[in-house]
Amino acid sequence: MPPKNKKSKETVQDERFQAIVLTDSFETRFMPLTSVKPRCLLPLANVPLIEYTLEFLAKAGVNEVHLICSAHAEQIQQYIEKSRWTSKNSPFSVNTIMSLESRSVGDAMRDLDNRGLITGDFLLVSGDVVTNIDFNRAMAVHKQKKQQDKEHIVTMVLTKASPLHRTRSHIDPSTFVLDKKTDRCLYYQGIPPVDGHKTSISIDPELIEDIEDEMIIRNDLIDCHVDICTPHVPQIFQENFDYQTLRSDFLKGVLTSDLVKKTIYAYISDDSSEYAARVESWATYDAVSQDVLARWCYPLVPDANLIENNSYTYEFGHIYKEDKVILAQSCKIGNCTSIGSNTSVGEGSSIRKSVIGRNCKIGKNVIIINSYIWENAVIEDNAVINHAIVAANAVIGSNVTLSPGSVIGFNVKIGDNKHVPNNARIVENPIVKDEDSFDSDSFNSDDEETHTENQVPHFEINVKDIDLVGEDGVGFLYVSDRDLEEESESEYGDNYSGIIYQMKSLNVSDDSIASVSDRKAKKHHSHKTRRLSSTSAVSTDFEGGTFSDEEEEDFAKEAEATVHRALENNHDLDTALLELNTLRMSMNVTYHEVRLATCEVLLKKIVEFVTTGTLEAKDATTKIFTHWGPMFKRQVFGGDEEVDLLHILSQKISKLDKAYNQIILFFTVKILYDLDILEESNILAWWKSSGEVADEDLQEAKTLTAKFVDWLQEAEEESEEESEEESE
Repeated sequence: MPPKNKKSKETVQDERFQAIVLTDSFETRFMPLTSVKPRCLLPLANVPLIEYTLEFLAKAGVNEVHLICSAHAEQIQQYIEKSRWTSKNSPFSVNTIMSLESRSVGDAMRDLDNRGLITGDFLLVSGDVVTNIDFNRAMAVHKQKKQQDKEHIVTMVLTKASPLHRTRSHIDPSTFVLDKKTDRCLYYQGIPPVDGHKTSISIDPELIEDIEDEMIIRNDLIDCHVDICTPHVPQIFQENFDYQTLRSDFLKGVLTSDLVKKTIYAYISDDSSEYAARVESWATYDAVSQDVLARWCYPLVPDANLIENNSYTYEFGHIYKEDKVILAQSCKIGNCTSIGSNTSVGEGSSIRKSVIGRNCKIGKNVIIINSYIWENAVIEDNAVINHAIVAANAVIGSNVTLSPGSVIGFNVKIGDNKHVPNNARIVENPIVKDEDSFDSDSFNSDDEETHTENQVPHFEINVKDIDLVGEDGVGFLYVSDRDLEEESESEYGDNYSGIIYQMKSLNVSDDSIASVSDRKAKKHHSHKTRRLSSTSAVSTDFEGGTFSDEEEEDFAKEAEATVHRALENNHDLDTALLELNTLRMSMNVTYHEVRLATCEVLLKKIVEFVTTGTLEAKDATTKIFTHWGPMFKRQVFGGDEEVDLLHILSQKISKLDKAYNQIILFFTVKILYDLDILEESNILAWWKSSGEVADEDLQEAKTLTAKFVDWLQEAEEESEEESEEESE
């Protein structure tokens, strides 16, 4: 009987599917906030980051989770003990492993191997992953590869995106060389920052000389470090003490080693509804937050209420509110905004594209744009917060301005009438170097290098700056050695080049950081992602080709999707124009294509109003062009372009229903004239040239507009006569 029981116990163990979660990033990009709290517990859309990772593991069918903790390990353990994941209803058991001596991923994996916890294939992820991918398909591919290849040890889960898509880390972009037939990874290369210039990778010919099938080079893949591993992985780390990182050391080492002789495959998701991202920098924190609010990563949305006692409800325009939110009657809550319970917003205040935590007090006439205010923060009257982070329990005084990229730490107080410059980071207390202890995410190197026991970073912390926080303020300016060394990056300078704000230039045209091209948003807005950009950092020949005749068609689809989203979500004009212009520059098309896309969407919206009986043709045209017509002010820059715009509009309108196309064309021309977008001389020039076009539909559609043109001609003649009289 005992041997039988022992055998049954072993069988149960073999059936367990384990997940290893690296709660420490072993990086310092979120300093100084991570000197107080671990990255995995920082709130994203008012939910701790670790919750998104654990939710993914629950859906992946994991039944045993081990959290490897080093920095702030006690905080993580306390959080997990109080969470729903330790309840009887939890889909898996969870265990926190105190790996306090670990300085890198390699150290954590060696510690894992020493503990003997791994019983079979396991899922390795970091505690900052936000994804809704269907893991079952990835697991099926992994099992298939194992059957076909006895040396297979890792399946990397990757997703596709365009070369300048935001999810692809702008900090560590990578190139994968794959066997086109089997997706076996042949080579890996990280790509250094290139400042907009093209670069190349060098591959040792010996590494690919035995490859019989065709290979492809992919720099369009998002790597969230979601890996399905065999028990060999911790063992290989154990045998190679110089392996510190998962990709540049382990992956590259295995692929180039003459001794290991193991193979690694890629599972590349091509599902248009799947989303994947790592929150590995302030830039991606900003981008992923906006995607969660815009429902790109459904069902990971605020109103899913991932943690207990959350009570978010969804409102039109991607607005989310919890219970007991107090809003003054005259305040304005814009699109893509989330507000936690017991938060109050005063008279005349405006909030958009922002996340406000619980128990916050927002005063009167406050402006908050694209910013993140964590719980218990106080924002007093007339403050302006633009692309900034305000951590929990911080106080922002009245008439304070937080410039783009500024990070206000926990419990910091900014006195009244202060201006916090771009990229300034302020902490409550000076961070002192501790030679005797190591806390990987409490050091600031701001580079990707992992720290070892022999590498103890040093900090340069200024004394309390009265000019920055005020006499009654609380806080110290945080500056790292690296900041001081990089003269080109100024903590105060107007030429801001740091964290969140730089996403506007890196973003190019992608509205979302979503993980795949040709995907559809949950709100059914199509959005085709570029496969390659003229400003791509790497010259590749990945699957899907390079520039082609389809480029303009791709631009039209993306541009139309951008304008459509602007209309549906009532975006402000500046945001819509910024997206269109960056898209135009990134794809190297003319303003003519921009005008074509804009006209197409505006006219479709008018037709939608008319055909559904919502508005008459006159009212629909007036509504759309009065509000959205000013977009053309940044698309039309001269007489020829005004004439081109009129040709586009008249051609498109002439193809509409004859029951109302005359009305639409007449009011379109009149409104654009009243908005000073069209000069009368250019309207007359269009009228003359279009009259020479042998198109019956066009000439018929112009019938009603003819009266307006006659009036313009008479007005112009009168003006000329008056000018002659004055000159006489």
